[in-house]
Amino acid sequence: MKLQRLSLWIKIIGRLAAFLGVVAFVTAIDAFIDGAERSVNTYPGYPAMNQPISGKSSKPIESTEKLSYTISANDIVLHFTGAESSVWHHAWSGALKIGSSIEPGEYALFVSCGAEIPEKRITQYKIVVYKDFLTYKDHIKSYVRRYLGVCPWWIFLGILPFFGLCFGIVYYLSGQKEAIMATSGRSEISKLKLSEENWLISFGLGSKHGIKENDIVSVYTPDGTKIGTVKVKEVFSDISTATAPKWQKIKPDYEIRLRL
Repeated sequence: MKLQRLSLWIKIIGRLAAFLGVVAFVTAIDAFIDGAERSVNTYPGYPAMNQPISGKSSKPIESTEKLSYTISANDIVLHFTGAESSVWHHAWSGALKIGSSIEPGEYALFVSCGAEIPEKRITQYKIVVYKDFLTYKDHIKSYVRRYLGVCPWWIFLGILPFFGLCFGIVYYLSGQKEAIMATSGRSEISKLKLSEENWLISFGLGSKHGIKENDIVSVYTPDGTKIGTVKVKEVFSDISTATAPKWQKIKPDYEIRLRL
């Protein structure tokens, strides 16, 4: 009964982990789509919206006081909130405030750094203003940002701990199941590979369970039907490898049993 409960929980949690993996994968794709629009320096918005904005500079930024901007609209204001510089990277961050009376359209934002040597190329950003929130929402390419209003990377990062926890639980329960099965001379096939002539099989029974090289052991389906035998080739303490003729219909969830 305990073995059946373990198998059930492994199946349930394994499927949950697979579901979380699919959600994380889809969310990551959504995040890349979301970042693609921002990577070309385009920031969509709507009247009375405040949003974070960031960019790069070709010159070191000593402080936000060295930064300046010009924009083709009086109703859009940029407040610089931070700046950082390293040997290879110079970046700034800020808050973009779109006025409530602005007309929909595209506006050009130019940000420059007042360094000792002027920048050869001042970075340009495109601010796309839609007439209202619903129109803005319909044009958001990221489904996560469109319907949940958050950055998809936060969803992705939030899934990862639960994804890892599920795999940890499955690993622990699988170890418990394997130990219970081994005490009765049983083991699920852990690895199964088809070569040119034979099946190559690994299972969780070894020398401490009485397995010896060249032993002939039986293969059973999960419901207890014997379907053939395999010949042991290598024996270790807890695991063994074996071969079987490829005409035998062996599957990964089948079992090796030393005795009934």
